[in-house]
Amino acid sequence: MKRKNVKGLSTIVITLILIVLALVAIGVVWGTVNNLIQKNSEQIETGISMIDLDITNAYEQTGKINVNVKRNTGEGEVTKIKLILSDGGDSEVITEEVTSFEVFDSKNFELVPIKLILGTILTVSVAPVFKLNDGTEKAGEITDTYTLTSGSNNNNQGGNGNQGGNGDLGCTPNCVNLQCGLDPSCHQSCGTCDVLNTCTNGICVVPNCVPDATEVTCAGVVCGEKVNNCGAIITCTSCPTGRLCNSLGISCDTIVPLNSGTVEETWPGTSGMYFGSSDLPTALDTDYTGKYIKFFDSAETGCLQIIVYRPPVGGYQNSHIGFVFQTSIAVGNSYKIFETSAECDAP
Repeated sequence: MKRKNVKGLSTIVITLILIVLALVAIGVVWGTVNNLIQKNSEQIETGISMIDLDITNAYEQTGKINVNVKRNTGEGEVTKIKLILSDGGDSEVITEEVTSFEVFDSKNFELVPIKLILGTILTVSVAPVFKLNDGTEKAGEITDTYTLTSGSNNNNQGGNGNQGGNGDLGCTPNCVNLQCGLDPSCHQSCGTCDVLNTCTNGICVVPNCVPDATEVTCAGVVCGEKVNNCGAIITCTSCPTGRLCNSLGISCDTIVPLNSGTVEETWPGTSGMYFGSSDLPTALDTDYTGKYIKFFDSAETGCLQIIVYRPPVGGYQNSHIGFVFQTSIAVGNSYKIFETSAECDAP
């Protein structure tokens, strides 16, 4: 009789243990599922998994990095834009406040780096910051990276993962006359100096270097600048007004603008973000996007890169040019459009 009671008790204990183990397993599974649900709900709430920001253009000009960002898709309120500048080694994050940044909107940002040095910045990346339903903010992942060329020479080719400018993809290094350092086209290494020498302007300079005479450094060229044996930049001769030294330094070529004329109207208001002129070509196959323009008799003294070029639209009879940032141009200013920044900057 006693054995029967023990057997019945053992069955009950085993059953209870199985029930407890089942409850523990259910609790573990529920905890995992609940975390996944909360994580996915948060992503759906903020639109982090769907948002798409593109950098449509980025370039250095007048002491600033100009970046144009377009919002493509994704729901959620974007409150800030994080723009990450990089020189290939160090990086600097600049956060910009935004309001009413809806799908298909574009915004232009003028960045003044503090940590990094202008002229050394290679790329700019963008990441959104979202507002959650509880009012807090959360940063999203980087959605695009744009590669800047040296100076401000790019032509709206950025976006979607290091495709902009003359980046590493599809770029041919130019190490002519360079012994060390980075080439100006692709920012790839042209070699290194031994431990005794120092790399200066692409030249391996020996200790206590004695510079060559200017006649020696400039032998074989008639204009432009050359780097001497000690890494110093020497001006050989300057070209007269209206001429530009060619890349080989063997002649001063006449500068021929692509187009010239007079500013006839600006908008919005007097902001100078856009201007129109009957001197601009109206042909649909003409496009000055990425070219360079200089204004004369104007408060805008520098060369600007053209960001927008559109033929007549919406009943407007003239073609127009836009910069997506304010300028000091005014009605009556004369202008000239050039193929390169060097031609535009020439006297």
